[in-house]
This record gives sequence, structure tokens and C-alpha cells, in this order.
Amino acid sequence: MLLTRSSRAIRRPLLTVGAYAMALSVPALVSAQRGVGVPAAAGADSSAGRWDVTLARGKTRNIDFTTSEGTWMSADISADGAWIYFDLLGHVYRVAASGGAAECLTQASGVALNYQPRISPDGKTIAFISDRRGQNNLWVMNADGSNARPVYTDLAITAAEPAWTPDGQFIVVKRGGRGAGDGGAGLVMYHRDGGSGASLVPGGSAPTIGADGRHLYYQVTMASVTDKEPLAGALQLRRFEFKGGEIIDVTNGESVGAAAGRFSSGGAAMPELSPDGRWLAFARQIPDGLMEFKGHTYGPRTALWLRDLTTGAERLLMDPIDPMVTSGGGKTLGVLPRYKWASDGKSIVLAQGGKLRRVDVATGVVSTIAFTATVHRTISEMARREFRISDDAIKAQFVRWPSANADGSLIAFQALGHVYVQRGATGTAQRVTPASFKPLEYAPTWSPDGRTIAFVTFDDGNRGHLWTVPAAGGNPTRLSRSEGDFVDPVWSPDGRSVVVARGEGATARGRTLTHNAWYELTRYAIAGNDTGVVITTIVKPTGVSVGNEARRQLLRPSFGPEGRLFYPDERAGTPGVGGAPGGRGGTALVSVKPDGSDKQTHVTFPAADEMVPSPDGQYVAFQEGDNVYLSILAWNGVGANTVGVEKRRGAFPVTQLSRDGGIFPRWRDRNTLEWG
Repeated sequence: MLLTRSSRAIRRPLLTVGAYAMALSVPALVSAQRGVGVPAAAGADSSAGRWDVTLARGKTRNIDFTTSEGTWMSADISADGAWIYFDLLGHVYRVAASGGAAECLTQASGVALNYQPRISPDGKTIAFISDRRGQNNLWVMNADGSNARPVYTDLAITAAEPAWTPDGQFIVVKRGGRGAGDGGAGLVMYHRDGGSGASLVPGGSAPTIGADGRHLYYQVTMASVTDKEPLAGALQLRRFEFKGGEIIDVTNGESVGAAAGRFSSGGAAMPELSPDGRWLAFARQIPDGLMEFKGHTYGPRTALWLRDLTTGAERLLMDPIDPMVTSGGGKTLGVLPRYKWASDGKSIVLAQGGKLRRVDVATGVVSTIAFTATVHRTISEMARREFRISDDAIKAQFVRWPSANADGSLIAFQALGHVYVQRGATGTAQRVTPASFKPLEYAPTWSPDGRTIAFVTFDDGNRGHLWTVPAAGGNPTRLSRSEGDFVDPVWSPDGRSVVVARGEGATARGRTLTHNAWYELTRYAIAGNDTGVVITTIVKPTGVSVGNEARRQLLRPSFGPEGRLFYPDERAGTPGVGGAPGGRGGTALVSVKPDGSDKQTHVTFPAADEMVPSPDGQYVAFQEGDNVYLSILAWNGVGANTVGVEKRRGAFPVTQLSRDGGIFPRWRDRNTLEWG
């Protein structure tokens, strides 16, 4: 879109091109056969109008094998100490406490998933989670696997981590909420025979109940720990009193705005109360603790701890146990497999390292409960349909960095990973680099004479570089000698060099361009392949979270009046509680001389991402909330008093130029502003 200025007054935009290049024809770049998810045949029960989750679909195949180990097995032991129950590959098994051949209790459920078994205090009923009716709901069955029935069935509400009350009448589960009015997510108590359940505490998980039935211990996730690291205290334990509803902290201490582990207890997860109610077992990570598996070292290590609820003392019981997982499957299956105390309180049964283990509470000695399990699984055909993606020309639905040459006759832009040039709004787009040029290309910018385009690249193998290429197309010339994180180049007014923002190297550490802690504005001569001259360094403030704010706008420099180099400078917000760094505190338009000296701050914005001054310094265009605005700049007329620009109540008038979205504002000349 274009705004042409015929006087010094701010005028409404003259829209002469439309939303530039949004419907430009671009040569096809993709040809492949792809599979997409579509329903397979309904199966034998389709005529009845009911989908049976337990039935395999399409072309099936069987998998049969015998194993003596498993991954992520939840374990339980009966009150009489005779049986151990565990889950393996979506089925529930039981094995004698001394070990031996395991019996599958849920084989008749077809392809349904069954997991997290919990035996009732009288040893007659198993509570478990199953998706036999289409959702992970709470089910019960007899101890031998017979008479499986749902406690509730609801396609919109999930369940996990069942725990029996000591009278064997009720089951507490972690429930996923359907929405406002249903009690929400958290710990809910169901009667074993059904009902809608009674909400106990919001947001809890991993419930465990003492033998006296007075208290419920559980795990919570602390919203204040933004990086979700357990060592920073992201997971803590709470105690709920059934009679009065009182909730107290069992563990606390979170690291807010500091490195993981500082000012933190290290947190605690997956509690399990001893039968006599004196000891609480729980998991905690070991700072700097590492594990080795098949030649790979990783961490932090997770260990099993005990707290004496009478004295408050804690001690390490078993190190290591299976690693804690706080993302992905941890949201459904819990951060650790479930485990259980033996009824005499002398040992704990758990899965670790692929085996069933028993750890002696007094000595910490770990023994293995050897088992073998026969696995039979019927695998459904993948629900997909193959089709061919056409090699015909396609239309780019989203283009970036659109800009016109000096007379507006040619438009350069990036789409589908490459740079194109098109004549006017209706011309045919032509790629400017050859098909043999493979890196991702972005941020094209015109030379002052309109004959050359500078752009930057990135690829996983060689990272990024700065390049130039003839606007008419041809082989690109690399300006940068060493790889780096390059964004948004701009030509010097004399056309003899290109200035580019170069990040400190976040992509070398597996992060994104937006995670660079600082950028250096670096000048490269058009002669090419030089080391670059650092003009100035822009440091992101400590108050802006580099670790979590992945949407941060990339640094975009531009040349303005008197040949000065302008750029946005993020400012830190007000410190938080305890002096913790604040969030984003706004952005300032800053400039330096071409050699990096004489830094000046001209105007500030509360939330702008891009800002570019007009060549004569009379106006500033800025992008905020994905729309483009125009304001008076008076860049050299307010002395040391920096002017604040706000969309509705700024020091000078502000005009909104775009209504349905605007990005990449750029001054073509002193009278013409363009944006995408």
C-alpha cells in the first residue's frame, strides 16, 4: 500500500496498489506426495451409527512379542502384598509380587488404551483409565480383569491418576475441565458406582490419600515459574483437608525471574503417602545431576525422596529413578509413572530403568521384580489419503518485506522462502536467484540506483549470510565472510555499503533469531566478502525475557535525515516483586552517526515494533499491533526532551494508515510511504 504526501499535512492514505502482492502468482516450488488425516472406513459397527473405539480399522496387522521390560509403567501393589499391577503398552497386567509371568487383564478391550491401574483397599476392584468410549475416562474392573465398566463417560472431560479413599467407596482423579460451570480442571472425587463427581481442589494432580482418610496430598504447577523448570520450583506439593477444606503448603519456594534453582527449594512432584501417614515419598530433581544412556549423558537426574511429616526432615531414598517429564506426555500421563507403598510401609514398588523395582525404605536397597509379559496388539491402518500436489503455479497467500524501487515500477518481496521481483501490481513474479541457490532468502532491500537487491539468508547447515544480487536476476554475491544471524539489511545513501543487524549467535545454540541477546549494526562494503565494520551494539534489556518472548520483533535499521542511522531500541519495564526484572517497557527510536557516534534518542513508543523516520525527519511511521501509523517526528527540535508517541493520546497527532493489517513500513522517498 502507498501513501503519497503532497503537503506537510498528514493526509489519509491513497491506496494505489492494494494489499501488495497478496495475490501475486509465484512459480511452484513444491512437488510431493503427501498423506493427510481423513477418516478411514467406519468398520463393522457403522451401520448401527455408533463408532466403537475398541475395533481396529482398515487393513490391520498384529504385533506379538514377549518382553521383560517396559517404558513408563505405572506400578501398584495390593494390600495383601500378593500382586503387583502395572501398565504396559496400553494394557493393564498383574504379576505375583515375587515376579514371574504377567497376566494381561485388558486384552479383551481391542485397540483401546488402558493405563494407571490402582487396586482398591480390599483388593477386589481396579480403578484405571481407558478410552474405550472415545475419551480417557475413569473405569473400574474386577481384580481379575472381568466386568470392566465406566465410572463416568464424557467425551469432553478427561481423567488421569486415580487414587482410592481408604473406605474403597470413592476415587479421586485428576480431571480435565470442559469449561466454565462444570467444576473445571483439578482433583474431583467420584463414587465408584458413578455420578457427576465432587470437585475438591482446582488445578491439582497426582493425588494420594492417607489411611485415616483425613488428608489428600497432591501436586500443583506454579504459574509464577514461567520457564516451568522443576528445579526452579515449578512443581510443588499441597495438602487438602477433607473435613474443613483447608489447604496448606507442603513444599514451596519458587525462583521467579532468576536462574533455575536460585531462591528455590527445587520443588517436589508425584507424592505418595505411607500407610501410617508419617512418611511422604516424592520426586525431586538433582541439581547438576547427570545420567548416561547408550553413550549419551543428559540431566537433570530425578530421585525419590522421603519427608518425615512428624519432624519435617527429608532424606534421599533412591537415586536415580525415571527422569521427570514436564511437557508433552507429562500433561496426560503425569510427570512420572505412578508408584505405591507396600501396606506394611517397609518398601515402595515402582518402575525404573524399564524394570519393576522394590526399594527398602529403611536401607535404600533396591531389588528387581523380574517379570515376563506377552504383548499382543492389533494395529489399525493409518487414516490417510494420498494425493499429488500440483506442479502448476500457485498464489502466495502471505508475502513479506515488500518494497518498491525508486520510481515504484518494480516490487521486490519474499514468498515461499525466496526473493522475487514483479513489475507493478499485475506483473509476473520472477525469482532473482537461480534455482540452484538453496538457502532460505528473506528481507530484500533495493539499492539507491535500483539495480541491485541486498538480502540475507539462513540454512541449518551454514547458518546465515548477507548477499547482493542483480534486480534483473543472476548469481548472488556474498558480502559477509563468516556466518551469523543476519536480519533486515539497508543500503547506505551513497550505495557503497550495506548495513545489517547481526545477532550474537542464538541460532548456533539451537535458538531462533528472536532470541539473540544483542545485535550489532555492521557495515559491509559492496566490494564484498569483508569482515564487516561494527557500527554500534544494541543490547536487549535484562527486563525483557530472552528465554520466553519468542515473538520479539527483529531489529530493523534505516537511514534518515543527515545520513544518520536509525533503529528501534527496546526498553526494560518496571522491576517486579523483589526487584525481579520487568517485562517490555516500550521502544525508543534511536539514531547514531554513520560511524556509530553521537547516539540520540528521539521519540518513544509504548508498544511499537517497527519505526522509520522520513528522509527529511518531519514524520515517523511506525507499526504497532500489526497496523501502520504516522506521526510528527520533530526529531531535531525538542532538545533533550524525548517525545512520547501514543496512538490515541500522544504529544503530537497520530494518523492510522492501515485498518486491516499493516507491516514493513518503508519510505520510498520523502513524500511516499509504503507498507505491506
